[in-house]
Amino acid sequence: MLTKLSKCPFKQPIIKVWGKFYRSLRKSCSYGEMNLKYEYSGHCELSLPWNRTMLKIKSDVEKKTGFEYNLVLLNFYESGHANIGAHKDDEPSLDQSMDITTLSFEVCRDMIFSKKGCKSVRQALEARSLLIMHDQKERTHAIPPQPCVKEPRISLTFRRVWSYLKQSLDELEHDYSIPPC
Repeated sequence: MLTKLSKCPFKQPIIKVWGKFYRSLRKSCSYGEMNLKYEYSGHCELSLPWNRTMLKIKSDVEKKTGFEYNLVLLNFYESGHANIGAHKDDEPSLDQSMDITTLSFEVCRDMIFSKKGCKSVRQALEARSLLIMHDQKERTHAIPPQPCVKEPRISLTFRRVWSYLKQSLDELEHDYSIPPC
């Protein structure tokens, strides 16, 4: 599976963290419904149309979780040096009523979960493991550096992203709401 997934058109996005721009240590790309975009950390990820492989994996994940997703973000970590700091997936473009599901391929990597006032939890994400993340507004998660890991890892994170039209209508309703009679 890594051979198929590693052929995806990964790019190293420039992201904004604490007001400064950086080249991400991981590479990413996304597949989803037509003209769907996912914005995070000052970067706009435009989805490629679903291909046969992604549709099959999406179908399997949806059967397992009971959720219907419209976008998958693929993250390619070349080695244990590639990481991502603690963050929340709480962007306005995400449907917060839906859990995010992560499917891991190849090498095992750790993920750290934190919630304010609670002790952090470190979880090993084994190859072909499925993780469902709840409460994205309440918890942070991170993939810490693991220099001893020399092999690559690819994660597929399935999400429900609001379409541009839905976002525009929500903004319009919010900005120009008419008071009830």
